[in-house]
Amino acid sequence: MKKLLAGTLAAMTVLAVAGCGSPDDDAERSGTPGAVPKGSSPQKPVVPRAGQQQVPPAFDGAKGWAVMQSERLDRPTVAPHSKLVLFLKTHADGKALGVEARDAATGAVRWSSAPWKPSPRPAEFRAEDAELVVTSKDGKDYVVLAATVQEGKDAINRGKPTAHLAVYSADSSGTGVAPLHQVTVPGTDSGAIPHDTDGTVAVETRDGMTVVDAAGGTTRSSRGKSTPEFMLRVRSVTYPTLDVADVWTGRQQVPTGAVSQDGMDKGVAYGVRGGYLVARWPSKNQDYTVSGLAMNYVWAVHDERTGKPAFSVKCDGLTDALPAGGEADTLLSDNGRYLVNGDVAFDLQAKKGYCFGETESRAGVKFKGVDNSGTAYGAVTTSGSAGPVALDLATGKPTELDGNVPLPTRVTGDVALYEATPVNEKDPGAKPATHAILSVYPRR
Repeated sequence: MKKLLAGTLAAMTVLAVAGCGSPDDDAERSGTPGAVPKGSSPQKPVVPRAGQQQVPPAFDGAKGWAVMQSERLDRPTVAPHSKLVLFLKTHADGKALGVEARDAATGAVRWSSAPWKPSPRPAEFRAEDAELVVTSKDGKDYVVLAATVQEGKDAINRGKPTAHLAVYSADSSGTGVAPLHQVTVPGTDSGAIPHDTDGTVAVETRDGMTVVDAAGGTTRSSRGKSTPEFMLRVRSVTYPTLDVADVWTGRQQVPTGAVSQDGMDKGVAYGVRGGYLVARWPSKNQDYTVSGLAMNYVWAVHDERTGKPAFSVKCDGLTDALPAGGEADTLLSDNGRYLVNGDVAFDLQAKKGYCFGETESRAGVKFKGVDNSGTAYGAVTTSGSAGPVALDLATGKPTELDGNVPLPTRVTGDVALYEATPVNEKDPGAKPATHAILSVYPRR
């Protein structure tokens, strides 16, 4: 499961190297990143500026901030309600971890945690395997730092895998912030899977999963790996597609305009975000291309608690949730209103769906993100070629971007984030400070 999660993260950052430019380019465009101008207070270090870049027109490529590789910060994670970008910090000796929270607009440090040791014995955990996730409830964000500890590991014994989690409030302040709660989940080496709206994270165990409530620090166990909750929380992450009938066995959850064959639901679920499951269903007017590809699907968002369709949209032509890499990315805007998945999009508030798959008269679009205003960013795909585009979901009006404009790794609130691969992943501090691993640009 960890490899799959890591693969998903890698797929999200594939466009980012072009977005951040080379270390030399950054130094030429913005001066020496990280340098403190004369007269600046040493107590308030200046945030390194991001290199000037071509970005989508809604953002300002001349104004931005950056995180340098030498800062030993990685795994950027967004707290949507707090307008923070959070980082997992690896302390220099590799024996302790931490969290650093930056203002999304300016890059200023809002707060940082005290060094956290998942185990007093460094041999029992690996810092590079730690995770940082965010879960939210009632407009409040919680930050969860998770690491697998092989308890009892030594030169001979492999140890018993146990998940250790430290939970922080995203609205903390100051330095040396202590966890609200520390939780251990024995019998697992799986990662933490956050929920968008119920303030929990789930950890897969041998028997099922354990759900951790971030606000209270309490846990509950859900036994069985064929329960709806397990499949939605775990299988939707580890296996990008599953049948709706497997989640809600024996129930008819067929949306209007879709078909059900032989009493079995044929909907395929692609992802779960914002309290909804996204599924694709064969349409009553199902047809095929000359090459045998199925067309004309009904796409629906189902209530994750009951499985009932909340609303659906009939899409003519070719629509597919899977990008070229083969894994589905179900992406939610920070305000929880807009959701995109492959070449379909949904306005969860207005209860409308939008289709941007390929037809005889129109190219397809594969989405990479969506902002709070309903502008989605993606790549136009026709005959194997791809180009970037910004698209207003409500009007369907596209804005073609220059081919040199890289799509953001993520659009969050009022900023666009571009991630870049570290020059030396094994030792983040080994290369010059001028290499930016993240560049963040504000809206104009």
